[in-house]
Amino acid sequence: MASLRMFYHPRAVVHLLILCLVLETAYGQGNWNNPLSLDMNISPMKKANQFTATLQVRNNVAQCMAVKVSTENNPNIKYLSSQAIYTSCLCSVNNYFWDIQVSSNTALQGKAEVVPAKGICPDDENVFPETSYTGTATQKIIVS
Repeated sequence: MASLRMFYHPRAVVHLLILCLVLETAYGQGNWNNPLSLDMNISPMKKANQFTATLQVRNNVAQCMAVKVSTENNPNIKYLSSQAIYTSCLCSVNNYFWDIQVSSNTALQGKAEVVPAKGICPDDENVFPETSYTGTATQKIIVS
């Protein structure tokens, strides 16, 4: 009981509340509403106007989740193999790749959405519940 006496002082309570607010803002707020982080990178290939697009998708929660990863349609982009749509069980970080040819300056947008995990993630995994969350990342492509 003696250890709780400090909470009877208003100044101590205010300091405790400020500490809690700072910790929540600094460490918890950044990824609070974003279960995924996306980063799009474009690297030139040997031939002119050809690039490899890499979308890195990072899981920000402590549970695996099923994700569907794709790119948005763009009339200035031709996919050299296919406009693949990937579905995978994401537990930490995955990279997804597309080889593209670009006809003029444009932007490529990658998209990752959380989907139902049934048949994608192993049954024994602790799986993040399905949400309607969709994350995007866009990268400009300049043709030389």
